[in-house]
Amino acid sequence: MSKQRSGIIKRILKDHFDGFWKMNDINFPESYRDDIKETVEKAMRCGTRDLGYSRYECLGCEGNPRPVFVCFTCKSRFCHKCGKKYTDD
Repeated sequence: MSKQRSGIIKRILKDHFDGFWKMNDINFPESYRDDIKETVEKAMRCGTRDLGYSRYECLGCEGNPRPVFVCFTCKSRFCHKCGKKYTDD
């Protein structure tokens, strides 16, 4: 079995949100639609390079140091990962 890189909730959103949104966007108040879509898309990109990242590398290492990339999170309460952090805090 291969290891999946993203959680199951994020995979479900990536696989099915577009279809859900096309069929159901009219069920939401028009003033909220842009915010809802932006929040869900932000949660899908959480922890990826799409939201930006910090690059760390040891300048004291000889040879060819390997940089480490730490991706930024979305910081949204809707996100399953970031929302848990808010709950824990």
